[in-house]
Amino acid sequence: MEDLKALIREVPNFPRPGINFYDITTLLKDARGLRRVVDALAEQFADA
Repeated sequence: MEDLKALIREVPNFPRPGINFYDITTLLKDARGLRRVVDALAEQFADA
């Protein structure tokens, strides 16, 4: 999971001080990382 977190860029103090913005476009550009996230999310709803 830490390797996936490394694919998400944190922008501190944006849009204002004390708020952190997490930019997932870096994750979306990584095919393997995106596949792992989609698979993990789908697994959560497999029995729904």
